Amino acid sequence: MKAILQLKEINFHWHRKDPPLFPSLNLTVPKEKATALLGPNGTGKTTIMDMALGWRHPQGGQIELDGRDIQQWNPRKRGQFMALVPQDETIYFDYSVLEYILLGRAPYLPPLGSPGSEDKQIAEEALKEAGIIHLANRKVSRLSGGERQLVLLARALTQQPQLLLLDEPASHLDLHNREKILKILEKLNRKGISLFFSSHDPELVMRLADHAILLKEGSVIHAGDSRDVLNERNLTELYNVPVRIARVEDRRVLVWGD
Repeated sequence: MKAILQLKEINFHWHRKDPPLFPSLNLTVPKEKATALLGPNGTGKTTIMDMALGWRHPQGGQIELDGRDIQQWNPRKRGQFMALVPQDETIYFDYSVLEYILLGRAPYLPPLGSPGSEDKQIAEEALKEAGIIHLANRKVSRLSGGERQLVLLARALTQQPQLLLLDEPASHLDLHNREKILKILEKLNRKGISLFFSSHDPELVMRLADHAILLKEGSVIHAGDSRDVLNERNLTELYNVPVRIARVEDRRVLVWGD
């Protein structure tokens, strides 16, 4: 299994006197797979994403991106290799959707450079991939929550990444937009883009992930093929509540509680 991202013996704490959030964290994201980081709220999933992006630095350990220490990557090359789809983002200017999507071309532009015709073409292809080309001229401030999430995804695709990170990609979406996002992500993964997404929703992970990492109290408690890892015993351990898995029309559905 070739890794596109590895965190090795990571020690991270917010303040020197606080106990570490991660005393010795190890995890591997396989190349060209959809990998889920699953755990309860507050377990540090977003912090792991931030460290993977180089936005936060651990106090110990090593992060490797495509086999190289992340410190050896300059920010431009890192921005060309991977992209983030956040849960949400504050947008301070009244961009049109196309103008906002073009911000994803920043890692490819010289300092103070402006996007050219090729950048615009790449941005329009990203809008088509996300199914929102019809929104190109609409102001971002006038979008619904589901449309904004698709715009964030399209901006990330404009970076043409090999690794796409997503922080809770469907947590605020209605069923229609959730299904739309999942189908787009499945299609991207089939094209060879590696996905690494955080979630607290086991059913979403069962649907999308090839590889699953279960995170609890600062440590990986189980990791591997999602079909093996996502079982009743492991999920009960993860959430401290009895979990049963039922099958409904060839899908696994969770039932929890006594």
